[in-house]
Amino acid sequence: MTWLANYLGHPSLGNMSGVPLWMFILVLFLTIVFILGYLIQGLRVWFQLWSPVRRIQLFEKEKQPVKPSELREIFRWEPLKHLWDEYTDTLHELKKATNGTLSLTEIRATVPAETFFTRDVLVDGRLFDDFTRHLPGVLTGLGIIGTFAGLLEGLGKFDPSSTTTAVSGLGPLMAGVEHAFMVSAIAISCAMGVTFFSKLVLACFYRLVEKLNHGIDALYSTGAGEEYLSRLVQASEKNEAHTAQLKDALVEDLTKLMTNLVDRQIQAHADASKLLGDRIGETISGSLAAPIERMTQAMEQTNHGNNEAVTGMLETMLAGFMAKLEDTFGGQMRGLNEQMQRSMDSMSFVQSALQQLLADIAKANEQATNRMSGKLEDAMKQAASNQALLTDQMREFVTEFRKLVAEEQDKSRGAMDQAVAAVFEKITQAVDQLEVVRIAAASQEQARGEQLANETKQLVGGLSDQVDALLNRVVEQMQQTQRNIDQLSSVSLRAIDGMNQGALTMGNAAQRFETAGGAVSTVFERSSTIADHLVTTAATLQTTANAVRQGFEQYDTTRKNVDSQVATLTSLIESAKKEAGLSKELMGDLERIVEQLRRAEMQSKEYLEQVNEALTNAFMAFGTALTNQLKSTIAETDRHLAGGVGHLNGVVQELAHAVSRMKPN
Repeated sequence: MTWLANYLGHPSLGNMSGVPLWMFILVLFLTIVFILGYLIQGLRVWFQLWSPVRRIQLFEKEKQPVKPSELREIFRWEPLKHLWDEYTDTLHELKKATNGTLSLTEIRATVPAETFFTRDVLVDGRLFDDFTRHLPGVLTGLGIIGTFAGLLEGLGKFDPSSTTTAVSGLGPLMAGVEHAFMVSAIAISCAMGVTFFSKLVLACFYRLVEKLNHGIDALYSTGAGEEYLSRLVQASEKNEAHTAQLKDALVEDLTKLMTNLVDRQIQAHADASKLLGDRIGETISGSLAAPIERMTQAMEQTNHGNNEAVTGMLETMLAGFMAKLEDTFGGQMRGLNEQMQRSMDSMSFVQSALQQLLADIAKANEQATNRMSGKLEDAMKQAASNQALLTDQMREFVTEFRKLVAEEQDKSRGAMDQAVAAVFEKITQAVDQLEVVRIAAASQEQARGEQLANETKQLVGGLSDQVDALLNRVVEQMQQTQRNIDQLSSVSLRAIDGMNQGALTMGNAAQRFETAGGAVSTVFERSSTIADHLVTTAATLQTTANAVRQGFEQYDTTRKNVDSQVATLTSLIESAKKEAGLSKELMGDLERIVEQLRRAEMQSKEYLEQVNEALTNAFMAFGTALTNQLKSTIAETDRHLAGGVGHLNGVVQELAHAVSRMKPN
């Protein structure tokens, strides 16, 4: 120890021995190990933090979007590599469609960088902060042990049995006391140096960690949720405008299409009716021309016959035929016209009801979109205010906690300084008393020895009590500090978990809102398709009604032609009355003509009955199908709307729960 005494310039260190020497060596060993470890590991940690900070500052100066893959080379050391991989998973890429392809426009951050790049992981754990935090206490404890050991060693060599031995024992006693307090002073100095050096290094590294977090946050902007909310509102407004334009264009196109279709159907039926009338006229003319010609020839050849009988019979037959024809076809035509008119009125009512339904659905969609946009905007504003309030509270809490820790450390240092000063003062007083006793009379040597022993015992007992109390206060203070740190960590973790849960809930809400919008859009598309089918069916029925009406008009024309032929026949019969009469051959021809007319009447009657039955069945089938289709359409629309409203209600409730969870406790 001579070289150490010469180096430190204190001769008392050269003759130190025993427990104080070992405590002194142990204190120096722990201090040297701490300094070497902090230098080696500290330089490594400093370089791994300083290099990314410098590179990120270069990227900030370029002011261009930076991809996460470009920064991966910067964070190539552990644990920065793992933390960067975890952080890149939270980044969100914003893409926009340009020329049919998706292009990356910006990268947004969803969580702050300090959530992953924390002091505990990057600095405290790698510098063994949990050990170095308690190393000053260990060094102080070793110094106290050396102090007590030196005092006990000096007292063990002191023999107060006689004046000579007492005087000779004062030298070893003072040397032991000197060694004890020298060890204590060195231990306390090392503890203070360890505390100062470790806190200074930690403060520098904490500053680098803050620069790293600020640099990463500066590269990637936040606010992905607000961006998507803005896009959602814009998409809703565009969808509303497109729906209105589509409705107007659809109504205009349907009007033109129905008008053109009706015109073509009317023209086609008019052509068909004209062709049918011409063919019927040709058929009747061809079938009656020969009999009439023979009848004329017979009338010219014969001038006598049964003119009155034939005339009466023909008049009676024609009158009955006309009456039956009028009763049969006139009533049916009127009934068919009335049924067709009622059907057209029903179709017009159905068409107007469907148009009103589409208008109500569009209005409900617009109102629901406006309400949902307003609720989402209010919820996001409330969440932002709550987040700002929570951040301010956390900052205030951390500031107060730092102040409290600094005050407690100052109090601990003050209490320790006071205790050491009191110990030095008491020892000085004891040494003065010993000097006074030694100078006094020899007769009182025994009494002075006993008094010295008693005072020394009291001094040691008081010193032990004070040191124990000081140690208890230091231990309690360290435990309280650890509890405060644990509470701060738990509060921070709960706040971070709440923020992450709120972000996940907002994503799920946005996804469910998109699903509800898709369901409502599907309902609108199906309603539009059904309305198109109904409009087409109504147009087809209208065309059919017009065709039937034109058929009846053509039948009236044909009936008028038959009436004209009958009138011609009547005129011929009247002219025949003036002539002689009809022969048996003429009578036979007339009977055949009458029979043919009766068969034609029966066939016409059967044909009209079939037409009536077919129209009745067609209208009944159409009414049933229309009723079923409307019921199924209304049920499907109600179900989809109920599902969409349910999804929207679920989204609003989840947003409300998320906002309530994000509020500070």
